[in-house]
Amino acid sequence: MPIALYDVPLLDHHCHSLLRFDRPVTAEDLRGCFTEGRDPGLLARHLPHSLFYRRAIRDLAQFLGCDPTEEAILVRRAGEAPDAYARRLFEDARFEGLLVDFGFRTDVHFDHAGLAAVVPCPVAPVLRLEALAGALVAETDTFERMVEVYGEQVNTARARGAVALKSVVAYRSGLTVAPPDRQTAKAAFDAVRRTGPAGPVRLTQKPLLDYLLWLGLEAAAAQDLPMQIHTGFGDRDLDLRLANPLHLRPILETPALSHIPIVLLHCYPYVREAAYLAHVYDQVYVDLSLTLPFAADGALAVEEALGLAPTTKVLVATDAFTLPELFWVGAHHARDAVARALQRLSRAGYLRGREAEGVGRQLLNENARRIYPVRRG
Repeated sequence: MPIALYDVPLLDHHCHSLLRFDRPVTAEDLRGCFTEGRDPGLLARHLPHSLFYRRAIRDLAQFLGCDPTEEAILVRRAGEAPDAYARRLFEDARFEGLLVDFGFRTDVHFDHAGLAAVVPCPVAPVLRLEALAGALVAETDTFERMVEVYGEQVNTARARGAVALKSVVAYRSGLTVAPPDRQTAKAAFDAVRRTGPAGPVRLTQKPLLDYLLWLGLEAAAAQDLPMQIHTGFGDRDLDLRLANPLHLRPILETPALSHIPIVLLHCYPYVREAAYLAHVYDQVYVDLSLTLPFAADGALAVEEALGLAPTTKVLVATDAFTLPELFWVGAHHARDAVARALQRLSRAGYLRGREAEGVGRQLLNENARRIYPVRRG
């Protein structure tokens, strides 16, 4: 029996905001949404030949009613009002809601109010710890004051509307997070203040990042908020070896943190490792955003995750950003990957009858709805 998931709304628990509608979108803009690389040669010569991009262009063209070329899609989108065009894509992608990290490219993206005015579904913010910390390092004169303000912000996150905290420490200094050490964190802060730029700082100092992550984890525990932690690929600056979620074991073994959901984002190529952690730790969840749809056969990643992790602990999302096309592609390709994986698992005897469609609903929205403090409608 075919598994149909198109009508199942996606609660996109991990994504970013849209590029503001104040300039035309170029071919480079479009291509840049389909790779984690930024090398001009890569975008010009190689990205158009990636499997993900080829399929995305064909799928978008079929929906838009134009030739399956990059040029035709750019012409078609330029012929519509940007807000109407974005809304059309979002409506067809059937989102139940967006949980958005607004700490990414804040200079060119819509803020919360701006995005909420464009998309046809509820929008809730996720607080990005390192973006907050980088701004505060530039704004405060002393380590003590920075920690005080940081603490005020993270400890009131839920009251101010945030539905999760999020860390990208994997991409800055790795997931080998050391126990909190206030003295070395202060020394790192002082060094950044002496040599850093006048504006927001992209922090890479491990002692400071580790210390602030622990404060964030404690704040999440105090507010019953999930903590999203990036793992695996997702930033060209990372050392992929240090983004293995197995490095998080000391955090997962901390009793005071055992009751808060820890959502491992992306996970590729460490899907098996993440599934193992979800298999043995009650608080761990596996997210496959970016893995779906960037990996050519995302169904294999879904099968890999479900090979160890219970169906109640696997989530899908888009990790989309900048252009509405990526949200549309991410939602449709995620549904397709989940459906194909569940079809194969059903044929192998792991699921029977309507069980597979029930699992699809879990991955697309029910698990996220249970983990995050979101309102429906």
